[in-house]
Amino acid sequence: MESSTRLRIYADFNGLVAGVVDPMRAAVVLDTFGSIRDLSNAGTVLSVGLPLVAYDESDDTEDLEGHGTAQYDHKRQWWVVEFDGQGVRYVPGAGQKSGGAFHCVRCRLVIDGVAYDNIGKPGFRCTSCGTSVLAAIAPPNVAT
Repeated sequence: MESSTRLRIYADFNGLVAGVVDPMRAAVVLDTFGSIRDLSNAGTVLSVGLPLVAYDESDDTEDLEGHGTAQYDHKRQWWVVEFDGQGVRYVPGAGQKSGGAFHCVRCRLVIDGVAYDNIGKPGFRCTSCGTSVLAAIAPPNVAT
C-alpha cells in the first residue's frame, strides 16, 4: 500500500516502546483518545499488519511521523504501530489536527458524549448499534 493511501492517525510519541515483531524497531502504543477517535472516524478496526502512518503534532510547522504496521502485543494486551526501518522523522505539518466528532466504527453515526475522560468507561457504547467505543482497538480474534 502506498504511503499516501495509508490511514494517518494520531499517536502519542511519548509512549514509544520496542516493536512486537522486531524489538530493535520503535513502536508507538495506540491507546490514546486521539488514536481511537481517528480509527473510529475512519471506520477502521485494527488488524495485524495493517499499514498505518502515526503522527504526533510537534509544533505549528512540523509533525513527528512514522510509517509502519499495526501489531498486537499479546503480553501487554495493546496495539502498536511498529515503525519501518526509517523510524520516526520530522515532516512538514499536515494540517490534520486532533478534534471533532467521534463516529461509531461500525454504523458511522456520531456518538455523543465521547471524551478523553470517559473513553475507557466500561459499557460505553454507540446508542444506535451498541458497538463499544473501543471496538477500533479490540484485541484480534484468537482461535480457540
